[in-house]
Amino acid sequence: FFKSEKKLKCDIIGTWNWVLFGNQREETWIFIDGNLKIYQPYRYGDSADVGTFSIDATLTSPYLKIENTSYENQNPGGDTYNHKWSIVKLDNKVLEIATDSPLGGVAQIEFIKQ
Repeated sequence: FFKSEKKLKCDIIGTWNWVLFGNQREETWIFIDGNLKIYQPYRYGDSADVGTFSIDATLTSPYLKIENTSYENQNPGGDTYNHKWSIVKLDNKVLEIATDSPLGGVAQIEFIKQ
């Protein structure tokens, strides 16, 4: 899966819609210029949470680091999104990220590019 940091940054820029499973609700993430906007319209209307992101491309695994967000995510535990996420898949259509859940196990999110 090795891609350069520059290529990963280029691929992640844009608007991503969370793929919904079960009773999850709509959520949209927008990555641009090192900033992240997260929209959860069912909870917060038209307002958005904001944070920052960076990409670290290592030989073994690329990571997406998210910082400074305050919204609670839909994964068990209701934690914020502020984690170092492994990039499982990233192309021009799909973004899949995973991290260790504070409650144990793995939290995973899949997005489709808008």
